[in-house]
Amino acid sequence: MALTDAQRAQLGAIADQLIPAGGGMPSASEAGVAGQYLDEVLTSLPDLGPALETALAAVDGLEPDAALAVLREDPAAWGVLTAVVPGAYFMNPAIRAAIGYPGLERRPIDASAEPDYLQDGLLDSVIARGPVFRPTPTD
Repeated sequence: MALTDAQRAQLGAIADQLIPAGGGMPSASEAGVAGQYLDEVLTSLPDLGPALETALAAVDGLEPDAALAVLREDPAAWGVLTAVVPGAYFMNPAIRAAIGYPGLERRPIDASAEPDYLQDGLLDSVIARGPVFRPTPTD
């Protein structure tokens, strides 16, 4: 699925209604939600593409605020819009850096290391008490 330039412009204008510039943060269109980052979202979730095209077709020719009002009334269209726009916004590394979110990071777990909850003594009383259980009834 490839959105046309007109559809991308329409999405950018609608996205700016959802995520306007403010507080030192760029608007959705300034962050590239209708460009490279939209492509990344749709590559990751290709099933959203046809639904996004349908949503944009339903509001073709409307002003962004009117289009947003129409899309809010359609649960499927609203769902795809509110998944794609924030998803594309936060795909932008500059946005993630501005909010202090580095994205997913690999943090391997050392299986031989003692767990934190044992190091801080949180379970000392439970360990000292020993096992507590009720025997399973037998026939």
